[in-house]
Amino acid sequence: MSNPIRSRLLEFSVVALLTGCGGGGESPVADNSLGGIVDAAVAAEMKAQGMPGMTVAIAKNGVILYTQGYGYEDLNTHQAMTADTVMQIGSVTKQFTATAILQLQDAGLLDIDRTVVSYLPNFAFDPRITLRMLLNQTSGLQDYLNMPSLRQYAASGVPESTVLNAVIAAPLLFDPGSAFNYSNSNYYILGSVIEAVSSQTYADYLAARIFPPAGLNNTSYLRPSASASPYKQGSNGPVVGNIPDPSAFFSAGQLWSNVQDMASWDAALLNGKVIPRTSFNSMLAPAAVSNFQQGDPSTYGMGWIVGATVSGHPFIWHNGGTGSYTAFNGLLTDDGFSVTVLTNYDVNEAQQLLKFGQNLIQAICNAQGC
Repeated sequence: MSNPIRSRLLEFSVVALLTGCGGGGESPVADNSLGGIVDAAVAAEMKAQGMPGMTVAIAKNGVILYTQGYGYEDLNTHQAMTADTVMQIGSVTKQFTATAILQLQDAGLLDIDRTVVSYLPNFAFDPRITLRMLLNQTSGLQDYLNMPSLRQYAASGVPESTVLNAVIAAPLLFDPGSAFNYSNSNYYILGSVIEAVSSQTYADYLAARIFPPAGLNNTSYLRPSASASPYKQGSNGPVVGNIPDPSAFFSAGQLWSNVQDMASWDAALLNGKVIPRTSFNSMLAPAAVSNFQQGDPSTYGMGWIVGATVSGHPFIWHNGGTGSYTAFNGLLTDDGFSVTVLTNYDVNEAQQLLKFGQNLIQAICNAQGC
């Protein structure tokens, strides 16, 4: 059950920031301008979820059409959220990891159809598992984040070898390549492959080869000094959340960014600035297998979920949640229209922020075209 006092306080904070009056109680006037559509949708979502803060960027081919920060990046100091506030993007990190792997393939340094063990020979991976299976989430490997033996390391840090060996020791869920099952282990291992092939740390490789060509100035592996405070759900409203050691999420979910950089990222992929467009297209091709224990076809490419349409446009997306931050990145691939949403809160939804992101794009397309 929602807390009505919490809801009123959060609604008040959003309205005050939107109207710029610092204390007015009237709701913002609804209109069909881009800002009016976004502001109204955000106010409703923040009230429904009890969110401390949110940032949104609407862009087309990397050109920002509208961006705004809402609520607070710090509830204790009442520091207002701004459009350029940095937050952790969780599993949206997988897009960067997949891109790095494909970039290394384009450079002739690896082949995604070769086995994992050929790149990490000191670890006893099943010899049937290929890099492509990791990228498409069809390896059958169990998710290391669900392993109780590894949770103890969240605060203190964990060596990569400990995670890799724990994943290897866990029984496979299915024969490699025969089904889809989302597992953070797949993208954690890909980070280790990047390090082995490039002779750089994952963080250094991205900083040198991925962020610069995409024009990302506010994206990093480590948490920057200026970023939104983390929050999670408490019994009486948001409470301060935890930020695990970087080694806990690694190449599966560690990165930090802001919505403006993410808009640039989407455009860079679409326009071939980081990897050739043909390589980006391969990121949008799921394996021809079914979801494990569900039976419907997989829609997971390589760091992108595909197969949907919004207002007649092909729509790809990925979201992420770290327990204290939630992220959503969606892109219409035919015209470069994108929406990125970041929050400093653990959103309570099965597919975090997907419905909000889709509805927001649909509302904009209906009112203004997209």
